[in-house]
Amino acid sequence: MSQSEPPGGVFGLSYDRETSVIESLKVVSTAIIVLVGAWPIYWMTQLAFTEYETVEDTVTVFPTPDIFTLDNFNVLTEPEMYTYMFNTVVVAIGTIVTVVLVSLIAGYGLARLEFPQKENFARILLIGYLFSPIVIGIPLYQIWQTIGLLGTRFGLIIALSAISMPFAVWLMWKYIMTIPEAHEEAAWVDGASRWRGFRDVVVPQCRPAIIAAALFAFALAWNDFTFAQILLPQTDTTTFAPGILRAMGQAQFLPQAYLMAISLAMTLPPLLFAYFMQSYLLKGFQVRAL
Repeated sequence: MSQSEPPGGVFGLSYDRETSVIESLKVVSTAIIVLVGAWPIYWMTQLAFTEYETVEDTVTVFPTPDIFTLDNFNVLTEPEMYTYMFNTVVVAIGTIVTVVLVSLIAGYGLARLEFPQKENFARILLIGYLFSPIVIGIPLYQIWQTIGLLGTRFGLIIALSAISMPFAVWLMWKYIMTIPEAHEEAAWVDGASRWRGFRDVVVPQCRPAIIAAALFAFALAWNDFTFAQILLPQTDTTTFAPGILRAMGQAQFLPQAYLMAISLAMTLPPLLFAYFMQSYLLKGFQVRAL
């Protein structure tokens, strides 16, 4: 290296520049993603806490304290809102329980038992996940009408569970495979049955996967619109999303600020659930080494 060259050499300087450019691009791309994701939430939140007259007259990107209000959330005290909220909670809890129980048993069977065409069966499960809800919504409407499940929360729970199940079963299957079978064999030696070994040994170790599957099922059930709109035609059994649409159609005037307050109330539960359970959620999607 000549004395005129810097200590790092030409290639060292070039590498430093490339690294700096890559880091800058990462920062810029991350900022853009955060902005795109956070802006709708910010817009919805600030409109929900702004006087509805101001929202109707002007665009308030940065609202001032004098137009701050909580009155927009009074719309949530309407009787039909209580009905929509109750139905949504019942459907969400029912879907979570159904998905977790069935996926645990099915995932354990795929992980521990041997039967013909097991791999093909697991692949076929994912095919059901590829169908859009609107594609199977109309056939389900006719089937549910025939067997008497149309307009019932139980019918919606079954439909939503069927949509959530393929992913949840695959998640449980792969997670249970990372649990050494020797743990169960030790329980069998002590006299435990296979069912007790599954209940006392496997299930406690599947807590991260259970929470991940529960969060996925909860988000799908809480935010569902298509199935609820098709399978719950009666207002007294409908959930939040289609209920708000029907309320908009029935009301002569529903301010935007009220809609944002309702939307914020719908958005907060999944966000809070994901925030407080994020450590378990990340573990649930990780494949541990045997």
